[in-house]
This record gives sequence, C-alpha cells and structure tokens, in this order.
Amino acid sequence: MRVAERVEEIVERGLCTGCGACESLLGKDVLGMELSPEGFMRPRRRRPLKISEQQAVMQVCAGRSQPGPAPSEAAPHRIFGTMLHLARGHATDRQIRFKSATGGMLTALAVYLLESGEVDAVLQVGVSTSNPLENEVRFNTTRAGIVACAGSRYGPTAPLKDVHAALDGGRRFAFVGKPCDVATLRNLARVDPRVDRQIPYMLAMFCGGNPSIAATYNIVRRFGEDHREVDEFRYRGHGWPGPTYLRTRQGREHRQTYDETWFSNLTYELMFRCKICADGVGEHADVVAGDCWVMDNGKPSHREAGDGWNMHIARTERGRQLIEDAVVAGYIHEEPFSVAELEAMHDDHGTKKRSVLWRLAGLALTGQPFPDHGALRVVQAGLAAGWRERWEAFRGTLARSLKRRNRESPVTSGTFAPDATTIS
Repeated sequence: MRVAERVEEIVERGLCTGCGACESLLGKDVLGMELSPEGFMRPRRRRPLKISEQQAVMQVCAGRSQPGPAPSEAAPHRIFGTMLHLARGHATDRQIRFKSATGGMLTALAVYLLESGEVDAVLQVGVSTSNPLENEVRFNTTRAGIVACAGSRYGPTAPLKDVHAALDGGRRFAFVGKPCDVATLRNLARVDPRVDRQIPYMLAMFCGGNPSIAATYNIVRRFGEDHREVDEFRYRGHGWPGPTYLRTRQGREHRQTYDETWFSNLTYELMFRCKICADGVGEHADVVAGDCWVMDNGKPSHREAGDGWNMHIARTERGRQLIEDAVVAGYIHEEPFSVAELEAMHDDHGTKKRSVLWRLAGLALTGQPFPDHGALRVVQAGLAAGWRERWEAFRGTLARSLKRRNRESPVTSGTFAPDATTIS
C-alpha cells in the first residue's frame, strides 16, 4: 500500500477532505484554505513547505490516514462499527426539530452540552453571513447560535481551520461535523493532548459525501436565477426531509424535493475522496446521528413525512452517558431501534463500505496513493461483497484513475469562479 507523504500529493490525487487542519497547523500565510477551481475547499500553498511542516500535517491528515476508533469491549458491526447504544429519537424542542434536517438530535445534544455547562462553546458549521450559498465555521456560545446552524449544509467548509486558535483559547468545546472531520481531530489528539482535554465531545452525522459548491450554484441556475440575487438558501429542514429552498431578494421562491436535489445535482458533484471513504457512519465520534427514514416495502422513502426522526448511535461510554443525561434532562426523546432496522434503512452505507476494498485495488493497480484505513474493517467488508459489486467498484475506479479523473488542481492554482459553473 502506498500512502501520500506530501500535502501537494494529497490534494492533487484527490485525497483531501477539505477539513482545514493543515491551515490551523501551519497558518494561512503558509497554507490557506480556499475554494479550488473544482469547487472544493482546499489548501493553497503560499510557499514551498519544509520537511518538518510536511511531517506535521501528515500526522493528522485524514487524506493520508484514517485509522479507526480506539478498541472497544463491544464487538464492532461489520458495516456500522461499535454501538454501545442504538435508538431512534428527536429533539423535544419543536423549533429545533422543525428547523433541523432530521429530528434535531445533534442540535439538541449541542444545546444540552452548552446549557448544562459541560462545554463553553460548540464548534460547528453554518450558513455564511456574506453568501447564503456558502458555509462558514461558527464558534457558538449561545443557544440561538447553535439553533441557527441547524439543518444540512451540503457543500465545502473547512471546520478545523481555526481549531488550534480555539485550543489556544483554553476553553472546553464540543465539535459537530462530518465523520472525516472527527477522524482528523482524533489524529490530532495523538500529537496534541489538549484535544482530549478541551474537546470532550465529538458529534457527527451519517454522511453520503461532500459535494462541490458547483452543485449549489447549478441548482440556482436550474431555478433560472442569478446567484447574486439569492437571499436565502437551504438544502433541508423546515419539515422532514424538507425541500431544497431558495428565495431571491425580490421575493421569488423555488423548491425541489430531496430526491431531486441528491440524484439530479449532488451525486455527480461529490469529491473523489468521498468515493473511497470507509467511514460514512462516524465511527470516530462519541455520538453519530442519521435519518430514521420512513420505510416503504422494505426500502427507505424520502417523501415528506412531517416531524423528523433520527436514529443515533453512541460509540463511546462518554457518548452513551451524554445521551442518557440529555434524555433525563428532557432535551431529547428516544425509542427502541434495532440493528436489523438500521441495516435495512441504511443499506446504502453497506454497499459503499463493501466497495472500498475494490476501489482501492483499482487505485493500487495504477500506482495511485490511497488512505490507510487502519481498523475500519475494509477487507472484512469487501470480502462480503458479491462478485458484481466487486467488479463494478474495481472497474469504475480503475477507469477513473486511468483517465485521471481522480486528479484535482495543484495547490498553487486559482480559485472557484461561480460564473464559470456549467450545468451537468
């Protein structure tokens, strides 16, 4: 197996997750996070990096290594990992439940952590104050700030670009982000003991992949609007799963369904790193939550279903205790939920996990680097795949690699241009 050893290779071979930890480590005057020409958040190199700087970044970069969570006494599920507690539930606060992408579980837990005094702040992602189509990092110290970040933001953000500044501030804070962001924080904890002391809770959502910002601008174009005239944009929420919604400054409104958004826009704009991800289910987190879909004929349905429900998993004892305390305090409601229901409801994650081994084989055959997925059971899951699954995953990645479609712009290239976006 060949892993990448330089930031430049991580970015240019399509392995970067866009988390921003490298900027946090070296400073934006060395590696500053920007939207790349492809519309992903990527480090832009201001000068050649020293060997020591490369080594510092490689120690924490999830594009190089995502080794898996710490061993647990509980045997991990082949696909869904360690589950100390599994249930379905929702926020008891109706505003949180309505505004959130699902049942508001992560938002309610974040509010509980803040209001109980367990943390001083919550590091998370919200809509940009300067551009409603884009995202920004928030360090929230109030309930209102946390609730304002409720709902999905399908697009690039660098949530860890200021994490060292936050640690330097000395406060305890929770983190809410994607599984790969949490994996990077766990890597950072191995070299910076402040992480475990000051970030006692790491929360994540089930993740289907991170799309280019081009997908968002293309949705605006499909609605026949100019992106400069958009006043409000949200992917989900205000119902479950909630429509993708756009309002212009002139008051024109547009909506489309969850399926129209994901299967006509986002799926085709996912970054390559997401296609070889072995942890869309947040195995490194203390608590992870996802949709608890309505099932129709044994398959998950994305039709509008009123009040939202989450399924949620505690990965660590700290996470299990957090859920228990939040239930007792009245912040969340939960009900029983079985492993069999989880497997049926989120079989897409099973399909993806089983494909990773064969996708990596396609990269290996063409001499491409790929992440070290450590204890994430890539081989075990891959061997459970059928021959057709194996062949399609291998063939697709092999073709992509040979055509250089996994490649991205160099770390010294320009930035994303919204007006150059084309509808795919």
